[in-house]
Amino acid sequence: MRSEISKNFLLLAAALAALVAGYFAAQWLRAPATDSTPAGAAIEFSLPDLEGKPRSLSEWRGQVVVLNFWATWCPPCREEIPLFIDLQKRHGGNGLQFLGVAVDRREDVASYYVQAGMNYPTLIGDDNAIEIMRGYGNRMGSLPYSVIIDRDGQVVARKVGAFRGQELESLLAPLLSGDKSPKY
Repeated sequence: MRSEISKNFLLLAAALAALVAGYFAAQWLRAPATDSTPAGAAIEFSLPDLEGKPRSLSEWRGQVVVLNFWATWCPPCREEIPLFIDLQKRHGGNGLQFLGVAVDRREDVASYYVQAGMNYPTLIGDDNAIEIMRGYGNRMGSLPYSVIIDRDGQVVARKVGAFRGQELESLLAPLLSGDKSPKY
């Protein structure tokens, strides 16, 4: 009798776990890859850079900012970084600024930053980054997560997952040319 109760309890626990996992998977799958729903003004925050100096999002006001939440242990995050490096190099003079927020340990980020040849600022977010991401609409805490902010400080797009070249360039082109409406 006792083993039957244990067996039923395990089945009930497994069913409950599957139900919870299904709910969260449905929430994740329902979120569009790129969300162009206007989200209002960018959320101001301050986090330390790799040297420990506090940096604020407002430092880059007047530029088109691609705010990217990432981690060294996240393969899709590492996949899109070369694209960001290239676009920063090509369009930085036109007012484009990539800004990384690492959900990771400073030592790991500093090492990867040099290894990858990153050419844009990276801030260390630790647990604070999770709260900032939630404020920007990433309820699940998925990485990578990017937010595109126009020159006026308005969020114009959000994306869960890694960007591909043409996809990101088509979002940025109108913002860099002065047109406030990116083509999705």
